[in-house]
Amino acid sequence: MVSGGLGYLILIGFAVLFIGLSVIVSKRFPMEGVDDFVAAGRNIPYALIAASVMVSWVWTTTIMGAAEAGTWYGISGGINYSFGACIPFFIFIPLVVQLRRKMPKCTTFTEFVQERYGKKVSAIFFAFGVGIVLYVFTEQGVGIGIAFNTIFEIPYQVGAFIPVAIVTAYIAKAGLRGSIFNDVIQFFIIAIIFLVTVPLVIKTLGIGNIYDGLMDVATNPDNVNYNPQALNMGSTVALRYGMVAAVVAMGQVLFDQGYYSKAIATISTKSLLRAYLIGTLLAWAPVPILSGNVFGCSLISLGIGEGAGIESLSQTAPYIMSLVYGTGIGSIFFVLMVFMAGMTTGGNCLAGAQALFTVDFYKKVVNKNATEKQQMAFGRKVTVALGLIVGVAAILLEGVSLLKLDIFSGILFAAPTSAFLAGMIWKRTPPSVAVASIFIGLGAGIAAWLIISDPDLNWFVGNMLALFLPAVVVILGSIFSKYEFDFKKLLEYEPSHAVKASKEV
Repeated sequence: MVSGGLGYLILIGFAVLFIGLSVIVSKRFPMEGVDDFVAAGRNIPYALIAASVMVSWVWTTTIMGAAEAGTWYGISGGINYSFGACIPFFIFIPLVVQLRRKMPKCTTFTEFVQERYGKKVSAIFFAFGVGIVLYVFTEQGVGIGIAFNTIFEIPYQVGAFIPVAIVTAYIAKAGLRGSIFNDVIQFFIIAIIFLVTVPLVIKTLGIGNIYDGLMDVATNPDNVNYNPQALNMGSTVALRYGMVAAVVAMGQVLFDQGYYSKAIATISTKSLLRAYLIGTLLAWAPVPILSGNVFGCSLISLGIGEGAGIESLSQTAPYIMSLVYGTGIGSIFFVLMVFMAGMTTGGNCLAGAQALFTVDFYKKVVNKNATEKQQMAFGRKVTVALGLIVGVAAILLEGVSLLKLDIFSGILFAAPTSAFLAGMIWKRTPPSVAVASIFIGLGAGIAAWLIISDPDLNWFVGNMLALFLPAVVVILGSIFSKYEFDFKKLLEYEPSHAVKASKEV
């Protein structure tokens, strides 16, 4: 183990750096109103957004969860993690482009839902939006806590809570713009460490040794990690996992306001397209593939598994780094990489929640006569409160599998997807059908999870039902409905705060 004192020094050093940067940003770019606070003035260039999107989608699970998938499924684990988690962005990108065109002064996805379906349905989506933030941010705290505990032997509770507090402080201070500027710094740290680390692990363990170990995993029934499909690129079990990964990621992308905030903050639609394509496909997609095949496959090739040299498969990536580098700098680099990944994702979530409460809650529910200054003050207070909730939740989830958390979340957050997509593209879908589809999908998914006794099947069926059953309800309900929504109304939408129209170049 590396000295615990060094771990505390890292926490303190980056707290000073990122909180200090947020203070500088808030002074350099004074916020004139709500739009500056939650949408960064809608004039951010694509390069900054691309870097921010990439690191926001690099979760602790992108590194640690994909490594765990590598231990479960062998060489196809990380690949299926990657393609599954990329699919939602092929839906999100055209969706948010349409949102900018159909509703130019929209800031949050719940504003659209309210105009399309009404206040009651909007409240349901608001709850899902906040739920996504709490879940995703909490998961980042868990991942960081595991990494600091494994490498530095810092108490898990400290390693999980302090990073959450750091993110909370700089988002509360500088809003979305502060999140984006911090993301850019963290992008370079993550990219450099990852590009250096992966080749070093392969060189140290030896590609031939890793292959021989995987061959034993695939052919030796006495191997603790025995899996006949470990070397099969087209493993059907792993493909099934990839499909679930797509379902899981669908809700995490479509209902995370942070991604909408960054898309709205981009200076033009053309820049938005560049930013999201570069940030996801070119920059992000290789990360889980390498994490699964380098960290996960390396672990099982050594004959190490859960209960056989390691307590939890969530510790796969930090274990390999500790094994390869011992008390050296490599272990420190790995912790920094996980630390940055968790903080950027948490910052994206928290900035999104800040927008939801600032734009959609305070003035509409609490104080209808609020000034923009009062809205921003409330947004900061809620940011701090949510950060505290997440910090406590991360502490309570010690020892829980990150991958299992991810899989179960798919059932919860996939159910509203069909209603949301139909609302964007189909005028025939009425509010009643939208609500019915959500609760039917949610109920069916949870029921399958609880009723099906096969643990290798219940999660798959539950996720598939949660995503596709609502689609059936929406299609049938809309076909037989006489309801029609006039999308032209969205062009005339005026929010309760001043909005700067984005330039289209």
